[in-house]
Amino acid sequence: MGRKFIHTAILLGALLLGACTGNPEEIAGNPGEGAVAFTLAMPKSRTTTADAETYPWDCCAIRIYKYVADEAGERSRELIRRYDSPSEMPASLWLLAGEYAITVEAGSKAEATFDEPTYQGEQDFKIVEGATTSVTVDCRLVNTIIRVAYDATIPATFKEKFCTTVAIGESYDQSRVDKGEVPSLAYAKTRNGYFILPEETTAFCWQFTGKGEKNGQPLELTKTGSKAIVPEAGVCYELSLRYSPDLGGSLEFTLTVDESVDEIFDPIIFLPTPQIEGYGFEIGETRPYVSGQIAYSIGSIADMREIQVQVDGATFAVPATAAYAEDANGIAIDFENPTSMRLMLGEKFFARLSGGDHTLTLTAVDQDDAEGTKESIVRTQGALPVPENPWFDDRIWRGCVLQEASDVKMEYRRQGETQWTAATLTLTADETYSMPAAIAALGSAYEYRLSIDGTTIGAAQTAAYPLGPQVYNAGFEVWTGSLPLVPYTSETDRNDQWWDTGNHGSSKANTNVTTNEADARPGSAGTTSAKLASQKASVMGIGKFAAGNIFVGKYLGTNIPNGVIGFGKPFLFTYRPKALRFWYKGTVGTVDNAGGSVSNGDADVAQVYICLCKMDGPHVVDTRYSDTFLNFAANSKTMAYCTALNGKNSKNDHTDGHIIAWAEWNNTQSMAEWTEITLDLHYNEEYEGEVPTYLMLTASASKYGDYFAGSTGSTMYLDDMELIY
Repeated sequence: MGRKFIHTAILLGALLLGACTGNPEEIAGNPGEGAVAFTLAMPKSRTTTADAETYPWDCCAIRIYKYVADEAGERSRELIRRYDSPSEMPASLWLLAGEYAITVEAGSKAEATFDEPTYQGEQDFKIVEGATTSVTVDCRLVNTIIRVAYDATIPATFKEKFCTTVAIGESYDQSRVDKGEVPSLAYAKTRNGYFILPEETTAFCWQFTGKGEKNGQPLELTKTGSKAIVPEAGVCYELSLRYSPDLGGSLEFTLTVDESVDEIFDPIIFLPTPQIEGYGFEIGETRPYVSGQIAYSIGSIADMREIQVQVDGATFAVPATAAYAEDANGIAIDFENPTSMRLMLGEKFFARLSGGDHTLTLTAVDQDDAEGTKESIVRTQGALPVPENPWFDDRIWRGCVLQEASDVKMEYRRQGETQWTAATLTLTADETYSMPAAIAALGSAYEYRLSIDGTTIGAAQTAAYPLGPQVYNAGFEVWTGSLPLVPYTSETDRNDQWWDTGNHGSSKANTNVTTNEADARPGSAGTTSAKLASQKASVMGIGKFAAGNIFVGKYLGTNIPNGVIGFGKPFLFTYRPKALRFWYKGTVGTVDNAGGSVSNGDADVAQVYICLCKMDGPHVVDTRYSDTFLNFAANSKTMAYCTALNGKNSKNDHTDGHIIAWAEWNNTQSMAEWTEITLDLHYNEEYEGEVPTYLMLTASASKYGDYFAGSTGSTMYLDDMELIY
C-alpha cells in the first residue's frame, strides 16, 4: 500500500519587542534576564482550516518548567508558567538565566475520535543573560491511527446501509460497545480514526454490518474479526474491506500496517500583529510629561514599514525602515533592527498640545500589512482648552502644572492684539490651577497661555465668547392691540411672544393694567417703557383689584374674574448669568385692598423676581386656587410645572422642577427718578451639575396681586431688563 502522510502546520507564537530575530542579539532586559521566543510545530489535517481559531484547543496546556537542584544535587522541574492556548502566551517572555523545559499538550485527549487527535511535545532550553533564545517544540501525534477503507464494491452492494465498528479488545462484544465500556468508533465511510491506547492493549477488533440485495434478493451480512497490535503513537493500521460475489459471496479483509509516518510541514504561518508597549512605563497608565522624550517599544515578526501617531485630530506618519532623526514634529525612530525599534516623541511634539490629558493612538504597520494599535494617555502641562459647555466653564481659564512652581500665571490677550496681560492663578485641584474670576468679556475672542515661573508652557489656546442670550423685547418697544394691549407683534402670531400681561383679563372691564409709555430711561436705545398700574376694575358689577404686571410666559385664560397664567418660557442658556439688571421708577402706595399677608394701611410692595429652572413646562397659577401661587420666599429650591397645557383649566402636574438660580427684589419705597437696579443671582448648590431649561421673569406693581390685594396708588415703570454674564 501507499505510505500514509500526516500533514502538519507551523504555528508561530512569537516573542516580540526585540526577541524575534533569527540570530540572538544583545537586549536591554533586567540584570540576569534573557528572552525566549517559541515556535510550536503543530500537526494538522489538510481537511481542517489552518488557523488558530478552528484548531481544536479544547484541552491545550503549555507549561514552562525551571530545572532546580536540591542540596544533594538532584535535579527536578518546577512549574513557573502555564497557558491554555498559544494566544495566552505573552508577546514578551523574560526569564532569569538558567535551564528550562517547555511541554505542550493539545487536542481533545479523547480515547477515540475522528476529528480531534492529541499531540504532545517537549523541549529543554537554556536562557543566557542578555540574549534571545529561540526554541522550537516539535509536537508529535499521541494517537494510534486505525483507518477503515471501503472498496467500491461495498457501497455498490450494501446500498441500504453499511458500517464497521472498531473497538479496543481481543474479541468483539456489542454490549460492551453499547455501554461505552471500551473505546470504539463507527466508520460509515473511509476515514482515519484516532485512538489513545493504554500500554496493556494487545489487540483491536471489528464488526462489519451491511444491508442491501443480491440478484434481487435481500442481503444482510455481519462479519467480525480481531488483530494483535503493539500500542505505538503514530502507527497507522488500515483495514480494507471488499465484497466478492464469487463462491456465493464473501467479505474480504486486508490489514496493512504503516509504522513509519512521514510528517510533512506545510508553511501555514500565524503572524501576530506588531506589538507596542511603553518604554519604561506601563502603556495603560497615564504618563505625565514635563520635558525630554517619551518612548514606545515596537516589535513585530515581519519587517516594519510605518508608524502612525494620532492625537487631537492630527495624524503623523513616519517610515520605520531605518533610523529616523527627530523631525519638525518632534518624532524620531531609534532603530535596532527591522523588527524592533523605539518611537520617540520629543518636546516639539508635545509643545503643540494644550494642557491636560491627551489620548495618543499609536499604530504600527509591517510589510505584510498587519497592524498593531495601542492607546496611550499622556498628561501635559499648559493651558487647558475651554470646555464644550460654556455653562460649566464660567469663562474661567485653567492650567495643568506638573512641576514645582512658585509663580503660575495665565497670559491672555484679545485676538488681534499684540500685548499680553498676566493674571495670577491659584491651585484649585491636584495639578490644576485656575483664575480667581472671569476676565473675558462677551462679544470678544481671546488667546491665553500658561506661564510657570516666567516661562511659557504649552500651546496657546483660543476661546470665543459670543454675547449671552437675552429676552426678546426686554426694552418694551414692541406692542400691539388696544384691549387688550399686548407686548408682542400680534395676537394671532405669537412667534415673538416672550412677555405677556394681565391685560387679557382686565380688558373684560375695558382696562389695561399694563401699558407702553413714551418715557424711556436715560441713555436707552429705545423710546418707550412699560407702565404697570395697579387698579380696581369692575366686570358685570363685580369690583376686583388688579395688579399692574408683566411677565415672561403666557396668559392662558380667564374665569371671570380670575385668570390662569403660565409663568416661564423655554430659554437656551449658554453662559451662567450673574445678575439681572433693570431700570425702575414708580410709586408704592398704601394698601387699600387687603388680602394675602397685607392689610389695609400697610405699605404695598413692588416686586421683580427671576428664576432659572430645570423643568419641561411653565409654572401655572390659577387665581381661583391659592395652592398654585408661587410662594417664592418659602420655596426657593423646587418648582411645580405643567407639561400638558390645555387652556384656562391647566394645572401643574409635575413637582420635580429644580430652581437652579433665583433673585428677588421687594421694594416699599417710591422712586421718582429712573434708578438702575441690579439683582445678584443666588445659585442653589444642590443643582450645581444641572443646566436650566426655563426662564421665569416677573414684575408686579403689587406683589400680592394673586390675592387681589395691594394699593390702587401703586405704579411701576420698567425699562431695559438685561441678564448680566
